[in-house]
Amino acid sequence: MRVQSPLLITIMCAIVAASTLPGCVTTQTSTLNNTSTISTAPTHYLVTIGKTRVYAEAANTPEERETGLMNRTSLNENAGMLFVFPTEQKQSFWMKNMRIPLDIVFITADKHVLNVYQSVPPCTTYPCVSYMPSAPIKYVLEVNAGFSQQHGIASGDNVSITALS
Repeated sequence: MRVQSPLLITIMCAIVAASTLPGCVTTQTSTLNNTSTISTAPTHYLVTIGKTRVYAEAANTPEERETGLMNRTSLNENAGMLFVFPTEQKQSFWMKNMRIPLDIVFITADKHVLNVYQSVPPCTTYPCVSYMPSAPIKYVLEVNAGFSQQHGIASGDNVSITALS
């Protein structure tokens, strides 16, 4: 039998940013009967724009959002990364340490495509170019360069975001 000390768990949770150890609480939510439940942010999403489906890795935390798709050498055809921000705001994206070109799709809190930057190349000179939406957004979807044109993704399109895990 293994006993877990609450103090040890608290210290380990503080050390492990991803909070993946048993007993670590990453988010607390309240239910209608005022009892607490434990939930964690999804690691993958299904993002649907029109009839186009993208299976996206999650970038929920500041650390995940900072790293994004850096240093990746490829991305599967219908794959991407969904950046989820805690509040709707203007966000700036750049292609530092990127190895592949991407399309950047800015999505509003009410789940509509706001802007699409197509075929954004990796940054090769500094300072890197920044890409910003024309208004506050809550989500950003990064997919392979040319994906949005190939699938007709454009400003105003409805977006559905479903947590997978």
